[in-house]
Amino acid sequence: MLDKLPSEVLHLVFENLATTPDFVHYDDEQNDYHHSNWRALAQLCKVSRQMRTIAEPLLYRHYAKPDSTRNAFGHRLFRKFLTTVLKRPELLQYIRSLYIGAWQYKIGQYAQYAAVVPALRTAILRDELHSLYNRYAKTSVLGEDWKKALDAGEEVAEIALLMHLAPNLEHIEFCMPDLSLREKSAPQYFWPKLLVASDGWDPARHFHRLDSVMVHKRDLQADAAASENYGFEVDPFLPFIGLPRLKVFWVENDNSGAYQVLPEDYPLSDEVSHLTDLTLGLSYVHPMKLIQILKRCTKLEAFDCDFQPELIFIPGFSWDTIREALYSSRHTLEELTLNAHLHSQLATEEYDGSEGTCVSIGSLKNFTSLRKLDVLQTTLLGFENLIDDLTLAVPALPFAEMLPSSLESLTIDLCTLTIIPYLEDMSTKLEEQFPNLQELRLSSVDLKEWDLESHPEVEKETLLQNRKDRVQRLKEAFVKTGVEWLQ
Repeated sequence: MLDKLPSEVLHLVFENLATTPDFVHYDDEQNDYHHSNWRALAQLCKVSRQMRTIAEPLLYRHYAKPDSTRNAFGHRLFRKFLTTVLKRPELLQYIRSLYIGAWQYKIGQYAQYAAVVPALRTAILRDELHSLYNRYAKTSVLGEDWKKALDAGEEVAEIALLMHLAPNLEHIEFCMPDLSLREKSAPQYFWPKLLVASDGWDPARHFHRLDSVMVHKRDLQADAAASENYGFEVDPFLPFIGLPRLKVFWVENDNSGAYQVLPEDYPLSDEVSHLTDLTLGLSYVHPMKLIQILKRCTKLEAFDCDFQPELIFIPGFSWDTIREALYSSRHTLEELTLNAHLHSQLATEEYDGSEGTCVSIGSLKNFTSLRKLDVLQTTLLGFENLIDDLTLAVPALPFAEMLPSSLESLTIDLCTLTIIPYLEDMSTKLEEQFPNLQELRLSSVDLKEWDLESHPEVEKETLLQNRKDRVQRLKEAFVKTGVEWLQ
């Protein structure tokens, strides 16, 4: 009966069996569900030529490499897949998505199988497999170091080999192994060489369909202890941004700080980037690299960056330099999220505000498409010395001169009473200057921003109540004009 159905109908039916295999995040029960789907597709390939023509491309469309840091057989399963597509290279054209589960490595050595049962190691590293790999290694652009790593059984070398041979990749997701902060050198990565043009190799042509790259820790919801002690190096992934078709680039919580101890091995492309979505969550990407990337982006629609504390004091880097770097995307940027953890040094007399993110981001009026803004209070007002009359030593621009009229949602984090005069002024201009504003989100306003110890007890209570009343009147002013106040 199936043979009598049109191929288009069969394709729609079979496609339900080719759901995205992102089991690198899933538990065993969910993994079994996906494996059952693949087994069903594999069986359909044996029914008839018509079935095989439809089912086989779907069977290989998405591939998820198992996490071999948790399962000793993960690498073996990956090699089984790689062997299959190398013996039948016509299958490589079907691969659209790679989900790379975490892999093992041994820094500076090729002995990650030392603890593996010898019989298993012998079964995995057989001569037939090396012979098959070497057919491709001789013509590879990845270099001699990669060849040595491949011969030694480094899984990361095989990952790079698959990326090098798959011509129609659209999405790559890396689920990274942990990089210990105690190590002063990082494991080897080989795919950055695939992103640099060389004789006979054009990365723009090979990755002509790649439009999204995501990088994150092994566990998206890792516990706090692991988050503090382990991370991964972000630099090896930045060259992907230079690919002409790449639209989405996400790095989620690298937490390693590797840029401070590792050399800049991976040059960034000078080509114009057409990214639309750039996310660098809690990232140690070097600020100057970030500025270089942003200056080459002309079509960003969403930019989300959460800086690590050390980046606050980088000379030549501040909130306004980010605004300047984003200028080429001023007509396309719709969502902007900037964050940083404050440092106690900001409150000391020794800090003169001459370096780091102490400067206000300045006017965003030219960002005519900006709908959603999520920033710290200090991003808008700067870190200039606060004084107790609710003003700044060097006042920031009024919000009517700083924020675009296109704004629909404004979130301000780590608020103090210093923000109140700016919001009060904004509330009087809502209908005229901010006709599209729908919601205002504030983290809890610190009503004890300044020391009240010098005041008598009665005065302290009165001052605190006056501040509460002032915030309440401000809330009522926004709600009256139809803006939702979320605090």
